[in-house]
Amino acid sequence: MSTSDEGKVRSADRTSLKPRWKPAMAVLGSLFLLALVALAIPQYRDIILQVSCDRVERDFGGGPGGRPSPDAQCDSGFVAVGFHVQTGEYYNEAWLDCAPLRSDGTLGEERRMTGRTGSPGGQMIHDARCSPGHALRGLRGRTGSSIDEAAGVCSGLRDMMRERMGDRRGEGREDRRVDRGDNRRDDRRDDRPGQRFDASGMEMTEPVTRPRPGGRPAEAVCPAGSVLTGFRSKSGAWMDHLWILCSDLQRSY
Repeated sequence: MSTSDEGKVRSADRTSLKPRWKPAMAVLGSLFLLALVALAIPQYRDIILQVSCDRVERDFGGGPGGRPSPDAQCDSGFVAVGFHVQTGEYYNEAWLDCAPLRSDGTLGEERRMTGRTGSPGGQMIHDARCSPGHALRGLRGRTGSSIDEAAGVCSGLRDMMRERMGDRRGEGREDRRVDRGDNRRDDRRDDRPGQRFDASGMEMTEPVTRPRPGGRPAEAVCPAGSVLTGFRSKSGAWMDHLWILCSDLQRSY
């Protein structure tokens, strides 16, 4: 075969490949775009915009006595990241540490204390705080005719949002149990205050315990997708009864 004939064959081969490359490049381009979209959707899906101004209460427990005290509430746009209790023989007053919620779902550095709820008195002030990046979602402890012990239940804000969307299947049993008004502990879990629950992303603060505590196990946890933003109480000479206040975490899509 002559040199000119070989050149014609190669040119024909290149020409025949052109129609095959175009569909292949189109498919690769489509796959690349789909990969970008798949990476981008979770990022924007999880963006938390704000904390709802509406609050719902969950009953932690205590006695039937006392009269309503002023609520201890975080400012608008803030969520609870810890709490304080002043005690004598019993719980007297409780209040919260609050942090601002950023638009990306992280917590700001600023801290604001709420007003106090309960009855003035007591000497000792006890502190209970979530670890950095976590917020309060409920309380666990013991109650009788008053509050005997309380420890904070903390979670990451993104974990709270994933529970609402059902991304963490099999969790949220606490929320359903509290919604039924059942204050019993779940015996399938280790409820000792101060223990970290790595499997569920939850952790406990140190407990605040009055002298000579008694009572029975008690729990109040915010509904899925909500965060603790306040305390409510009834009190006389001391705090008789305690509720938590919860606000929805609202996000964009």
